Amino acid sequence: MKEIFSNIGYSFKDVSLIDLALTHKSLSSKNNERLEFLGDAIINLYISERLFNSYSDLDEGKLTRHKASIVSRDNLNSIAYKLAIGDFIKLGKGEKLEGNSILGNTFEALVGAVFLDSDYATTKIVLDNLFKEDFLEIDEIDEWKDPKSRLQEIVQKKYKSLPAYSVKETTGSDSMRFEATCLVREADMTSQGKGKTRKRSESQAAINMLHLMDENGS
Repeated sequence: MKEIFSNIGYSFKDVSLIDLALTHKSLSSKNNERLEFLGDAIINLYISERLFNSYSDLDEGKLTRHKASIVSRDNLNSIAYKLAIGDFIKLGKGEKLEGNSILGNTFEALVGAVFLDSDYATTKIVLDNLFKEDFLEIDEIDEWKDPKSRLQEIVQKKYKSLPAYSVKETTGSDSMRFEATCLVREADMTSQGKGKTRKRSESQAAINMLHLMDENGS
């Protein structure tokens, strides 16, 4: 139990809360669904509040898109994967973690449990750490003003074509679970990018392609 305390950066006073947060409905009628509901609301509030306070230059549309990306099931699953939450989830017989949203849902339940065990101010500190990479990526992507769109404009103008992307899921404990390849065929250039989600790996590949084209004077 101490390992998961360390992973999420919080030590529970009431260990029954974390036990409940890790119990899937396939195992017991006393499960984490209510905590999941609470955690989902807290995460949405936290992300909305931080985006609003940290990015005064973003309009409603961009704020909404960034929020949707951060709270997406894909991203929450990736955070849970990085924290090794799957090693602690209590599942019923025959239930598996692959191909579903159990990881992300359990992460939400854990956030709900942290809130009940402490308060919103403490929960925000925990979430600041857990979502740190997401906000660093926003800073990088905003600096490039949507790298995929920018790259598309350049390639369309110069080559009258579009960049092509392919994405594969990697294995191992690395939190960057997806690796994208960007190909600009007419320039005979390829670039790679990694990310916690398919979308972010493609954005990073686009950023790297923009760097490559700039270096080559394309």
